[in-house]
Amino acid sequence: MSQETQIGNLGGGISDEDSKLVDSILNDINSSGGPQQGQQQQGQQQQGQQQQGQQQQQQPSPEQIKMMQQQQAMRQQQMAQQQALAQQQAQQQNLTQESQQKMNIIQGSGSGDIVESIKLEAKNIMTIVFLCILFNIEQVDNLLKGVSIFVTEGGGLNMQAVFLKSILIGIIFYLVKTYLL
Repeated sequence: MSQETQIGNLGGGISDEDSKLVDSILNDINSSGGPQQGQQQQGQQQQGQQQQGQQQQQQPSPEQIKMMQQQQAMRQQQMAQQQALAQQQAQQQNLTQESQQKMNIIQGSGSGDIVESIKLEAKNIMTIVFLCILFNIEQVDNLLKGVSIFVTEGGGLNMQAVFLKSILIGIIFYLVKTYLL
């Protein structure tokens, strides 16, 4: 069983000295504006200190200037790296798309797909045909016959001349395809 104390049994007697002490504390609090004014004064003091600190911070030291310049240089380097990475990704995407188109052409089965692939590659095919015709005309052969290392004993062109023609055709095709087609 718990013991309970009746309210009436509690001693409610407060001495006069205690009462005067409580009254004087309350009067002091009321007359000084309470703890809120003290807090406001402290807040104003802190704001003043912060403003002084900010004024001091507005004039950075040479070390701080150097650090800020280094940070800015690092940011610029990072941006340049990100741009370079984006360009590489775009190039890889283009290469992937081109290779995918070529794979579709190679994998084409049936006569309809072959015709479509020929239509897609018509520019390349026509470029190669034109270059082969151009390099096999008599004027080009006569130019090569003027160089003794490309002529056989019989007066015709040797394998070195044929090899040179094929390399030139390949280089010109690459340039045309890269920059014109």
